[in-house]
Amino acid sequence: HYGVMFFFRGREAIDGQLVQVIKNFRETYGLSVIPVSVDGVINPMLPDSRTDQGQAEQLGVKFFPAMMLVNPKSGQVKPLSYGFISQDDLAKQFLYVSSDFKPNF
Repeated sequence: HYGVMFFFRGREAIDGQLVQVIKNFRETYGLSVIPVSVDGVINPMLPDSRTDQGQAEQLGVKFFPAMMLVNPKSGQVKPLSYGFISQDDLAKQFLYVSSDFKPNF
């Protein structure tokens, strides 16, 4: 029930490294990811990327790369991560944010 909006800069090396993590995360977990290039440069690993049409500003995203957790039913958006993150840490962070940090025991 959640999707991820991934805001990245196509010209930045660190964002390019995160693209590989996002691609693997998407394939591993079957998540819907909407990649959005904020500088208009599309990374070839994410050919379905869109160019930013004001979404980053509308969601208050000021730091990149950034991932936002989106609930399409409610329209609720929560920050998932800013900067580089490993796939394992991203999976944990996704669980924490999607469950509102409820303990899992």
